[in-house]
Amino acid sequence: MGKIFMYASRVLTVALCVIALGAANFAGAQSQPSGQNNPAPKKKKLPTGARGFEQFAGRDASEKLVTGGATRSACKSYEELIECGEGAYGEGDYKQALDAFTKAAAMKPEMFTPHYRLGASYEALGDYPKSAEAYKRAVALKLDEEKDSPNDILIAYYNLGNVLAAANQQQEAIMTYQQLISRLPPLHTPHYNLGLSYVALAEQKEAAKATKEAEDARAAAIKAFEEAVKIKSDYWEAHYNMGLVYSKTEQYPKAVEAFRKTLSLNPDYAPARYNLGLVYFFLDDRKALAEEHKALQAMKPELAMELAKLMGK
Repeated sequence: MGKIFMYASRVLTVALCVIALGAANFAGAQSQPSGQNNPAPKKKKLPTGARGFEQFAGRDASEKLVTGGATRSACKSYEELIECGEGAYGEGDYKQALDAFTKAAAMKPEMFTPHYRLGASYEALGDYPKSAEAYKRAVALKLDEEKDSPNDILIAYYNLGNVLAAANQQQEAIMTYQQLISRLPPLHTPHYNLGLSYVALAEQKEAAKATKEAEDARAAAIKAFEEAVKIKSDYWEAHYNMGLVYSKTEQYPKAVEAFRKTLSLNPDYAPARYNLGLVYFFLDDRKALAEEHKALQAMKPELAMELAKLMGK
C-alpha cells in the first residue's frame, strides 16, 4: 500500500496474512468450565449505596494508518495528494490529511485508497458518522492492484463496524461484523467486538422496555464472546465480558467460571475480582466473598471497600 501499511492493534493484520497464505482453518482450544454447580438462591438486592458490577472491557481498536517516512511534494497530482495525506496523518495533522485525501477522492472517486484513508482520518478526529460514510464508500470500490491488498477490504469492514458502534449505530455495526465474520471466520477480534455491540443493543432495548429483545441480544453477546475464546482461549477480555453478561442475566455459577478464568489469565485485573465477589454476594457465599475482599485490599482498596459494604462492614 505504498508508504502506508496497516497494523493490527493486536493480531488482525497478522492473521489476515496467515489466511492469505492458505491457513484459514485454525481454532484455539476452548476453555473448560471449572465445574461450579452452586444453585442460584432467591434473588437478592444490593445494599443501599453499593455500586454494582464494573463496566465491560473495551472494544478492540480499529486498524490505523502508519506512515513509512513519506516525503512532502507539491501535493497536486493524485499520487502526490495521497503522499501528502499520509505524511500529515503520520504527524497527527488529521485535518490536513483530510484535505489531501478529499482532493484525491475528488480526482479519482472510483478508487478505494482515498476513501479508506478519509475514513481513518475522520475516525482519528472522532467524527464517527463521517468516518462510517467514507468506509462505506471504500468497501464498495475497487482496489489499486499495484498498491492495495485484497485484505484491505476486510480491514475496512472491520473499521467500519467499529465506527458504527462508536456512533451507537449498533444494528448496522452488528451486520458489518457479521459480514466480515462470514468472509473470515477464524479471527477472534470481530467476534469480540460483535459481542460488545450486542451488549450495547441489549441496553438500548432494555431502556425501551423491549425485554425479550434485550434478552435475545444478551444471548447473542454470550455466543459472540464464546466464539472469540474458541479461537483465542487466553482472550481474557472476552472471558471477563462473558462474566458480566452472565451476571446481568443472573446466571451466577457461569459468571463465577468466567471471572475465575479471567483471573487465571490476568491475575492483577481487579475489576474481575471485584465482580467475582459481587457474584458471591448474590450466591450467598459469604466465605468466598470475604476471600475476594481480602485479595482486593492489596490490589485496589477502593473496590475492597465496595465489597465491604456487601459484608455489612
